[in-house]
Amino acid sequence: MKLYDSFASVYASGDYPNLSQRMAAILPGVMKHYKILTNNRKKLLDVACGEGSFCVEMAKNGWSVTGVDQSEEMLRLAKHRAKNDQVDVKFEKQDMRFIDYHNEFDLATCWFDSLNYLISNNDLQSTFNSIARSLKPNGWFLFDMNTIYGLAVEWQKNRCYVRQETKDLLELHRTCYDFEKNLGCIKITWFVKVDDKWEKYEEKHIERGFSIAEIESCLEYAGLHVVDKVSSLDPISPLGSQSGRAWFLTRK
Repeated sequence: MKLYDSFASVYASGDYPNLSQRMAAILPGVMKHYKILTNNRKKLLDVACGEGSFCVEMAKNGWSVTGVDQSEEMLRLAKHRAKNDQVDVKFEKQDMRFIDYHNEFDLATCWFDSLNYLISNNDLQSTFNSIARSLKPNGWFLFDMNTIYGLAVEWQKNRCYVRQETKDLLELHRTCYDFEKNLGCIKITWFVKVDDKWEKYEEKHIERGFSIAEIESCLEYAGLHVVDKVSSLDPISPLGSQSGRAWFLTRK
């Protein structure tokens, strides 16, 4: 079973979609601040779109939206969400390393450390290359990643915690970090009540910590210019050595 296929319904039932909806709410202010797409071009590619909350909200705001993801179950939930909200969003199953579009989008996004799931520099480079190819000239790519500090320190402050708990669901997270390989791990265990019995499921999510220099080098090679890098978009805050997350605003 691929990551997020069995976990997708649990993800969609929790507070995770709220984060995507919040991104859609703050993005107009960020774009105004950085003078992004002042000519009102509005064709968006959302990479690792998950259950579609961000895509749907952006479509409601007048964007022509395409979302890509590897998880068939996430895409099924995304299509269901778009249908329920009566918006037209194109969802496709694609590997972010080999996105099959060329000079098509004005803006590409990839939120919530999805890029950290790429374990090697080669995979990160291939992903940046494919996203750059997908963008029109002068198109923008906005994304965030967990920093090495975020994975090695922030993640480890709560080594074991309950993420969701209802009468029919218990979701437990346990974390660890490999300092030699810069790999953070969250082992997600959840229990679902079916009739009078509880069923157990598990997934292990591995994220790679890349240095800021490694990320910038891959972006430069892909032809993506870093306009700014910050530790937060709301409010916009400078990136520091103890920032748990880095947000990048780049332009082709």
